[in-house]
Amino acid sequence: MSVVTPQACWRWAVVAAAVVVLAALPPAVAALPAGGSAISAQALRARIMASARLPYQGYAESTAGLALPALPALQSVVRLLDGTTDQYAWYRSPGHWRSEQLTAVGEDDVYQVGPATYQWIYAYSLFTRTAGPQPVRLPRAPDLLPPALARRLLGLATAADHFSRLPSARVAGVDAAGLRLTVASRATTVSAVDVWADPADGLPVKVQISARGAAQPILTTSFLQLSQSRPAMGAVIPHPAPGISIADTQPAVLRGVLGGDGDGDGDRTPFPAQLAGLRRDTTRAGLFGLAPYGSGFSEIIMAPLPYRAGAEAVSAATAASATAVPVGPASGVLVRTPLLTVLLVVTQFRHRTFLLTGAVTPALLERAGVDILARLAVGPR
Repeated sequence: MSVVTPQACWRWAVVAAAVVVLAALPPAVAALPAGGSAISAQALRARIMASARLPYQGYAESTAGLALPALPALQSVVRLLDGTTDQYAWYRSPGHWRSEQLTAVGEDDVYQVGPATYQWIYAYSLFTRTAGPQPVRLPRAPDLLPPALARRLLGLATAADHFSRLPSARVAGVDAAGLRLTVASRATTVSAVDVWADPADGLPVKVQISARGAAQPILTTSFLQLSQSRPAMGAVIPHPAPGISIADTQPAVLRGVLGGDGDGDGDRTPFPAQLAGLRRDTTRAGLFGLAPYGSGFSEIIMAPLPYRAGAEAVSAATAASATAVPVGPASGVLVRTPLLTVLLVVTQFRHRTFLLTGAVTPALLERAGVDILARLAVGPR
C-alpha cells in the first residue's frame, strides 16, 4: 500500500489548477472587453468596402431562421437559410479562395481559382468545374462568410439609409468596431444590418441582419477562429483524391427555361419597364429570363415561368402551406418569411405563371403582380 504525502497532494493540486487555468484561457480571452475605436461610421464603412483583397483564414458559424418551407430541389438552400452552417475558409484574394462546409456526412467545398469555380460534394463523390462567371446561381455557404456578406449588404445601401456606430465587440480575438446600417425604405422587410470589423483594415468578422418586427436577428454569421494571414496556395487549389475526376459544367443559362428575356419578340414575354413604381435595372449582364426592379433592399426580381415550371412551383408552394391571395382578376400564391417573400401570379397568358420575389413586403409584390396583369391586358409598352 502506497502512502501519498501532503507534499505530493499539494504538487498534484498545483498541476490540476494549472490545467484548469490553461483550459480556461481561450474563453477568458474572448470575454475580455473590447478596446473602443474612434473611427467614424463612414470611414469604417469605406474600409469594409475596400477589404476584398485582405487575406484571412479561419472558422465561421452562421445561424439563420428564415423559416423557409421545404421546397423540392432546394433543400440545400433551405438548410443554408434556416439552420446552422459551420465552415472553414482560406482566402488569399478575390480570385483564389476556398470554403469547406461541414455537413452531417462529410464536407462540401467551393474553390475559386481565377475565373473557374470548383465544387466538391462529398455525399455524391462529385467534383465539378465551372468556367467563367455565374450571373445567376443559388446561394451557397461562402456567401455567408462575414467578409462577403458584409460587403454585399453594405453595398445595397441607398442615399436614404443611415449609418451609425455600434459599441465595439471582441470577435475571434479581434477588437472589432461596430457599424449599423438602418434601412429607410418601408417596402423592405430588412430593418437593420449590423457589422463588426477590424477598424485597422476593415475586415468584417461578424454580421447580423434584423427584420422589421423581429425581437432577435434573423441571421447571424461570425468568425469563431480567425488568422489574418495569407493561406498557402496549396490550401485553395483542388486536389481530388485518387479515382475522383473533375467534370466540366457550363454556367446555368436560364434562357428557354424561364419565360421572358425582354427582347419583345413574339415567342417571349417582354419585361415591363416598371413594376409597382420601380424601374427595371437593365445594366446587369447575363440575367437571362430574369428582370430586377428597383434598387437596394427594396429590389424585386421577376421571372416568367412556362406552364410546366409554373405549375410545379405553385404545387410546391401550396404543399408548403403558402397563402392564396387575389391579385387583381387573377389568383396568387404567397410564401412569406421574416425576410424573403415570394409571390406566384397564375395567369391565362400563354399559361404563364409569374414569379416575384425579394426581401420586400407582400403588398409591394401584390402591386407588382397587378401591374403585370395590366400590362398583359394592353400588350407590350
